[in-house]
Amino acid sequence: ILHGLNVSVAFPAVLPAPGSKQQTSDIRLPLSSSWRIFWVCLNASYVMEFYLQSLVKRRFISQRSMLGLQRVLMAASSLSAVLAVKDVVRPELSIISVVMNFTNRGHDATNIMFVAILAGISSVV
Repeated sequence: ILHGLNVSVAFPAVLPAPGSKQQTSDIRLPLSSSWRIFWVCLNASYVMEFYLQSLVKRRFISQRSMLGLQRVLMAASSLSAVLAVKDVVRPELSIISVVMNFTNRGHDATNIMFVAILAGISSVV
């Protein structure tokens, strides 16, 4: 989701979501309730990861318990992310971006530029 979100939101004027009923100028993603819920879940998950890891180091909980709790937090973050960005993210850009990042490791800026160029071409055609 985040791979496609970066490109889809960074270039909204060039990359309107196909089939979207909203005009790109009307998208107020950071102001929406669903985005704010996603942001809180994501930040809580990151903070809890560090907190739970410190509990594991002090032997208050096991590594297995920590991983189970972290899965629950990440599931909540992922579900809220899908709900928050489902009308904004272009799935094809997400897939291309993920594939590029796995096949062309260490070249994040090049990968994003490549996906942005492809998206620009696809929005023109």
